[in-house]
Amino acid sequence: MMRKERTKQKKDRQKSIGGVRVGLALSGGSAVGIAHVGAVRALREADVVIGSVAGTSAGAVVAACVAFEIPEERMIEVSRRLSWSNISDFGYSKLGLNSNKPVGKLIEELIGDVSIEDAPIPLAIVATNIDTGEKVVFRKGNLAEAVMASTCIPGFFVPVEIGGRRLVDGGIVENLPLPSLSQSRVDVRIGIDLGYWRTIHTAKNVLDVVTNSYAILVRNQSGGSPLASDEGIVIRPHLEGFTISDFKRMDELIDIGFRATRARIPAVRRRIVAKRLSPVRFFRRLRKVFRFKGGI
Repeated sequence: MMRKERTKQKKDRQKSIGGVRVGLALSGGSAVGIAHVGAVRALREADVVIGSVAGTSAGAVVAACVAFEIPEERMIEVSRRLSWSNISDFGYSKLGLNSNKPVGKLIEELIGDVSIEDAPIPLAIVATNIDTGEKVVFRKGNLAEAVMASTCIPGFFVPVEIGGRRLVDGGIVENLPLPSLSQSRVDVRIGIDLGYWRTIHTAKNVLDVVTNSYAILVRNQSGGSPLASDEGIVIRPHLEGFTISDFKRMDELIDIGFRATRARIPAVRRRIVAKRLSPVRFFRRLRKVFRFKGGI
């Protein structure tokens, strides 16, 4: 038992920076979600170790890759093949026009047929119960199914049924899933918000109508929240001029996500240092030492 506990503690230290655990929340964004890959690259290059990750919609796809430690090169390789036609199947029903089963197949290709709880890094995936309006957060269960639910654009895709619940895109209830990191022990939270600077384009088809409605909803969620607060550091890449179908502009999107995140690395480091030096953290660690020695 003691050996298992020491192994767990060692793994925990490996997923933290000097004992400070960093959590990463990735928002939805359809095609512009590819910008998250650039953000992850910037954090990894700066040696910001991610100890917990949460994702909504497109962010759930990248969050899953982060949790299972997939290299950015592999994410980019698969992203180059993406388009609306190959992430959807015609599956008309009275609840939606298409099926997003290909998203599940994409996850299995990238990561495998795995469970969320098997991830080396704790993972949370956000979806919405379309029958109750409640937020559903997956921390265990089949990974591909959870990502399908989180990326299920209502109206365009048929709801994904899991455990008797009909689920759709998590962006409806929580596009930037900073709150969903709270159940993991996280000291510093970083949020990548792709919805704040999005431009609403003239609708030309039913997909545009659905996604414009979604973008307006997400923008209202973002509101005027500060870029740094007790809740976390929020990074908002400038994505004006991009549309939800700009899969072919992935190199631009990755670069924008990278540069926006790299510019905030000093703020992230300051927050990490502040947490390491906080009195509360010092006494918490001191108490653990005495517990280990049997003094308390």
